[in-house]
Amino acid sequence: MIWEEETILDFLDLCQYSIYGDVFSFAIRTGMRRSEICGLKWDAVDLVKGKLRVERTLYDINGHGLVTDEPKTKKSKRTIILGEGTINLLHSIRGNQLKLGLPTTGYVFSKPDGSPIVPNKVTAEFTRFIREHNLPKMNFHGLRHCFATLSLLAGIDSKVVSESLGHSTFAITFVLYQHV
Repeated sequence: MIWEEETILDFLDLCQYSIYGDVFSFAIRTGMRRSEICGLKWDAVDLVKGKLRVERTLYDINGHGLVTDEPKTKKSKRTIILGEGTINLLHSIRGNQLKLGLPTTGYVFSKPDGSPIVPNKVTAEFTRFIREHNLPKMNFHGLRHCFATLSLLAGIDSKVVSESLGHSTFAITFVLYQHV
């Protein structure tokens, strides 16, 4: 289940009303997995060149708390080229962190004390948020599918989309999105 383009535009406008709105907007603009977004640090982001490296993930494991790990597969460790809107979003996030004098722990998406956001809380807020705003039901991972579908509909080569998503093989992308 993915949203229509009009719903996505409405969703992006509504993101400003959520504590995790920047995370939601970033997810639909990059196609990154929740664990990759939560583990993203500024040292992997190059706003001048307009790209980022997916190098680490962050999981919330019962009994262990937050655990940093490597990406899911060898191909999940990748470079993502950023669009202008995503670069502007990251500039805004960084500017707000500096303006508010937040601790510089390096996380792109962090709590006010600089600690990383908890992946499970992102998912819970996403579910609450779409329900509150009467958006069609979809899980957080669906934002990744929206990104892929919109990219393919925009004419971006399927191999480029596959690399951006970090799929282990092009065949996965082809099977998942052959309808597009």
